[in-house]
Parts: sequence; C-alpha cells; structure tokens
Amino acid sequence: MRRKKRGSHFDLPEDEADIQVNPDQAGEAAGVSPPGNSRRKKKKRIPGWVYRVIVILAVAALGVVVWFNRDNLTLEKISLWIQEKVVGSGIGDGYPYAIDNGEIAVKNFGAWGQDSVFVSDSYLMVLNATAKEVVSRQHSFGSPVLKTAGDKALIYNLGGTGYQIEAYASTVRKESAEAKILAGALAANGSYALLTEGEGCYGQLMVYTAQNEEKFLYRFSKYYPTSVSLNAAATEALVTAVSAQDGGLVSVVYKLDLSQEGEAQPVAEYSENLLFDSFFYADGSGVAVGDAGAVLLDTAGKAEKFDYQGAELTSYTGKDGLTAFCLSPYENAASGELVILSGSGQKAFSVELQAVLKSVSIFGNTVAVLGGGEVRAYSIAEGTALSTAEAGSDSRAVALLDESNAYVLAMSEIRRLELAAAE
Repeated sequence: MRRKKRGSHFDLPEDEADIQVNPDQAGEAAGVSPPGNSRRKKKKRIPGWVYRVIVILAVAALGVVVWFNRDNLTLEKISLWIQEKVVGSGIGDGYPYAIDNGEIAVKNFGAWGQDSVFVSDSYLMVLNATAKEVVSRQHSFGSPVLKTAGDKALIYNLGGTGYQIEAYASTVRKESAEAKILAGALAANGSYALLTEGEGCYGQLMVYTAQNEEKFLYRFSKYYPTSVSLNAAATEALVTAVSAQDGGLVSVVYKLDLSQEGEAQPVAEYSENLLFDSFFYADGSGVAVGDAGAVLLDTAGKAEKFDYQGAELTSYTGKDGLTAFCLSPYENAASGELVILSGSGQKAFSVELQAVLKSVSIFGNTVAVLGGGEVRAYSIAEGTALSTAEAGSDSRAVALLDESNAYVLAMSEIRRLELAAAE
C-alpha cells in the first residue's frame, strides 16, 4: 500500500497506525543490543499541580511579608526609601571631615545606620561612609537636641518651642509647640513625643502619630517631668520626673500606657538621685538614668536600681537590651570602670581602664569605649578585648557603625576608624 509523505512523518493505514514499535525492543528481539548512546530515555515531566502549589506558597509567603510590614509599605515610606537611596549615593573626599558648621555637643553626635550624623548650633549634617554630605539642612535653634529612630530624626529646641522632623530626602515636618519644650522622643514607627511646660500643671506630655495627629495627652500634677522615651510602636512611654520633698530631691519613673486615660502612678521612686534621661528596648523593658544611679525596668514594669556607689557617671548608652555606664571614682580621675548591665539588671561585663572614659557605644556583641585618646572594643558575651585604634587626644565621642568600624567626634573634625585586632 502506498504511503503519503507529509514533511518528516508518514500516514499509515489504520491497522498499521495502531502498531507502535520501540526501536530498542526491536533490536533486542533480533538479538542485537542497541548502543548506549542510542537508547532513548523517557523525559520525566513535573506535574502541573506542582507548579500551582509553588505559586500558591509564594503568594502566601509574600502576603505574610506584606502583612508584617504593612506599617512600612505606605506611599510616603516607599517614596522616602527611594529618595534616601538616591540622595545617599555618591563619593565624598573621605574622612576626616572638617567641621565648619559650628559647635557640636557630644549628645548630638552619633551613627545613623551606616552614616555619621550630627547637629551643630546651626546645621543638621549626615555624612555617608566616604564623608559625602548626604544631608545638610539649616536650623535656627539656640539649644538643639537630636534624637534618631528608624528612618527619621527629631530636632527640638530645648527651652524653646521649635522642633522639626527630618528624613534623608527632606524635612518632613517643621512646627512650634504651644509651650517651652522640656524634652522630646521619637519612635521607630515615626510617632513622636514632646514634654512641655503646661498651664496649671508641672508639665505635660503630648504624643503624636507619624501623620502629626495628637494621640495622647497627660498632665503632671505632682512632679516636674525631665525626660521621655517611646517604645518602637509608640504604645508606651517612659517619663522621668522630679520633685522636692522634706528638703530633699525625689525622682520618679512613669511607665504610661498610651491607650489608657486618667491619672497614672509612678512605678519607681528614689531619693537624692536626679533622673534625667530614659530609653526603651525592643522587648518592652527600659532604663532611667540618673546622676547617682540608674533604674532598670523589666517588661512588667518591675524596677531594679543600679547604684553607682558614689562614682561619677561620665558617659552612658543603651541598645538591644544592654546598658553601658562609664564611671569615674571622682571628677577628672585618670581611671574609670566600664560596666554593662543586661535588661534584668545583671552585670554582663565590666572592665577597669587607666583613662578618663569620655564616651561609650554598643553594636551587636561589641562595646567600644573612648578614653586616653584611644577607642577600645570588647566582646560583651566573652568579656575579652577585641580591638583598639588611635582616636586622637582631642577626641570627644565614639559611635560604632558596625562591630569593626567607628565614627569619632573630635574638636574640629569627624574621623572614621577601622578597629584593628587587639594585641
């Protein structure tokens, strides 16, 4: 019977088309073993339902990520992130960076992400890793105070009424409070708080959302508030306050639930200890710092006091549940002790140094202390010396940007140090 050729295939008669012959089987039937390279292997195909399951799991995972980051996935945050990456790129002339924008207080210098940040008496400056000025904005505050959290910075005029909130790309908000500002705080979610003088009270706390809407107001009727801090979600505030009692000084600590109204009672009270600063940790614990001792609060608000035992506090910092104190036996003593406490108040690490301890910084498992013109880094967990670097005799403050690099504030310049292995 004739076969019609169509391209490279043949049309077979119906009875022949039903017969399929495997070439390998035909060879074997004839007693011939086909060459190994001619054996045809059947390709395994992944069933379609597997692809569908993969797509469903990917979408579900993306949904979980979006849900837990929903507060950050706003148009404003996305826009600021893009602008930050654009503004922050570029190459500077390298460190050291000469300071020509006025005087800088030690409390107004630090690391903001991977950048150095400071507020002088006239400018806010942010320098990237190559000392390029990625932010340079003027202010008119006589006594500026800098607070950073997340991707924002708060600058307020201590004793004045002006304040502004800054991002990398632009000034987010510039306002005037109704009364003189006593202290301020910034939360990681963009909310902020101001302690101000208040008519008919000793002071008042006002907390605002990132959209500048007032969410909480508290008026202090017994104590003068001295400091405030917010937790990351701005659901709680720590406030220190002072008063005179029986001819002496009494300090208290408030832990305020910002969803509750009405009068609150202090969670801790101490005499002859001026509490002047406070900060929260991510787990909800916090610390209030005083001139004679510190108060450590656990997540339930239970207070534990750390007494300096008559020593002078020369510097302090707190991060990731750890609090570092630099203590000197007396003013300008050529020796000092670095003490690090855990959130429970237990001593995690301490070391005595033969130098005036000017500044301390924590990053991860590393603590760096500035004294005697050197920066010394230690492992907090192991309690061992890690590295050291010359900082200069005119150095005033240190800020770790990671566990092996630090920024240093000197009298007339900003320096960047790579911490070499300790000998």
